[in-house]
Amino acid sequence: MDDRNCLWLDIAGENPFPPLDEDLSVDVAIIGAGMVGLHCAWRLRDSGRSVAILEARQIGHQATGRSTAKVTSQHGLRYASLKRSVGEAKARLYASVNQRAVDTIAEICRMIEGEADLEPRDACLYAVNEAEARRLEEECEAARSLGLPAEMVSGANFPLQTTASLRFSGQYQFNPVAYLRGLAREIGAQARIYEQSRVTHVDAGEPCRLTVNGHKLTAQHLVVATHMPVVGEGMFFTKAFPFAHPVAAAPMPQDIALDGMFLSAGEPSRSFRTARHNGQTFLVAAGGEFKPGVPEQQAQAMEELVAFMRGELRTGEPTHRWINEDFRPMDGTALIGPATSSHTNIQVATGFNAWGITQGCVAGEIAAMHVIGEEHPAAGLYDATRIRPIAGGPAFISGNVQAAFHLIADRVLEGKATKLKDIAPGDAAVVTANGEQLAIRRDLDGSLHVLSAVCTHMGCVVDWNGVDRTWDCPCHGSRFTQEGEVLSGPATAPLEPRFLTQSTVNDAESPSTSGRDDGA
Repeated sequence: MDDRNCLWLDIAGENPFPPLDEDLSVDVAIIGAGMVGLHCAWRLRDSGRSVAILEARQIGHQATGRSTAKVTSQHGLRYASLKRSVGEAKARLYASVNQRAVDTIAEICRMIEGEADLEPRDACLYAVNEAEARRLEEECEAARSLGLPAEMVSGANFPLQTTASLRFSGQYQFNPVAYLRGLAREIGAQARIYEQSRVTHVDAGEPCRLTVNGHKLTAQHLVVATHMPVVGEGMFFTKAFPFAHPVAAAPMPQDIALDGMFLSAGEPSRSFRTARHNGQTFLVAAGGEFKPGVPEQQAQAMEELVAFMRGELRTGEPTHRWINEDFRPMDGTALIGPATSSHTNIQVATGFNAWGITQGCVAGEIAAMHVIGEEHPAAGLYDATRIRPIAGGPAFISGNVQAAFHLIADRVLEGKATKLKDIAPGDAAVVTANGEQLAIRRDLDGSLHVLSAVCTHMGCVVDWNGVDRTWDCPCHGSRFTQEGEVLSGPATAPLEPRFLTQSTVNDAESPSTSGRDDGA
């Protein structure tokens, strides 16, 4: 993955933390150094418990560092529907813990050198027709009734034609990579932090036993703070499904003043904000949504986003383009807490539904309080073991149907196939040859690199993400580098290497299946 494609990661920097290179025993092991993992460690820093944080890559290079980095309790059109689905008391709890997370993150920023580019910004939802305006009015009433700083305003300070705007005051935007790195430095004196330290096996028990870089680590408590849990307990890949959206950044036009963070009330979703980078102001935009591992959908979503930026917001060509992935939970509310009733010493956090900045902070608090034997006020709301009617049923069922479709069509029916000769230099694709599906990348000099295209999690077939240069799985969201190494789970093992024989090359030039239908 070329991380320089992402605005927040287009910075120089050395690894400040070493890889784990010895056996270790601690009270608490945290897998993942994003918002969840580092906030958990932050809350445990004075608890007297020994803590080890294990980051598979570098801090900031996973989901948090690829977000739009809005620090806000405004989670789209969330509160009216939340009141209907869980009742006013639980909706008020959701509102209060996420608004408190806004304040917590701002306080931590002020401790960090450079304050992680923290900037106060109102968060605005905007409508472009009367139907959307009516939804904003309902949302405003619900948010205000829950104690949030919401109000309807007559207009928004940007060039789009709108019919209404809903504004949350007292919100922020920041640089997520600078924040995570700064928070890690603050934690470093109380916790052991390891980068380039991927967990490849977890033996659930008391204590838990982890394999990390070939070494053994034991822990009484395990917090799995990866985007999708990399443990099988709880089978969370069946409770939240992956979705992705394109993100792009371009120099801000001088004739546009953008005072706030903005999100459309309608579809396709359009989210945008400003950011300072290398002394210049950029516009960062995201949306709409597509299924990861489906290149055609990804290309269309990115093309439409760039057209929106250039047409509606009058930017030039983006200087940075990247893909961000998230998980949508079964009922719209994140899954946080013990993985199962029989594995209470293993905690998870997933399904943030594109609002992982504040909810990641909340999740870290819930996990830390569980470790020290206290119950967070929102633990019941986010209970990862809950069985609740599927309030978001159609979308969740659709996501699982698509996963099943890809598992069957792409592997059993060989739904992904192209000709080897059609892979251009610098590009990659899935090729069917001798009954096997291969992930093949062609270098600029024409040399070929071949892997099995079968995801090591559950056997779905990955496909090429030409923006990030990764192999992405459409079923459960695992991502692999172009060399096949795991970027993010639930997969924990790399794609298997393969070799091209002349027989394979001959068969790959005329596959039996030359296309597929991604409309599931």
